[in-house]
Amino acid sequence: MRAIIRSDLFRNFASGFLLGAVALVALSPSDRTDTLKAKIEAIYKA
Repeated sequence: MRAIIRSDLFRNFASGFLLGAVALVALSPSDRTDTLKAKIEAIYKA
C-alpha cells in the first residue's frame, strides 16, 4: 500500500485530479455573477 501511494503514477493522478477540481470550481459560472457585476457597475457609475 505504501508503495502505491509513493509511486509517480499515483502522485501524477492525484495532482491532476486536484488541479482539475480547483479549475472546475474557479472557472464555473455562478448564478450570482450577474448581481455582482451589477453592483460593481453601480459603484463605478456613481
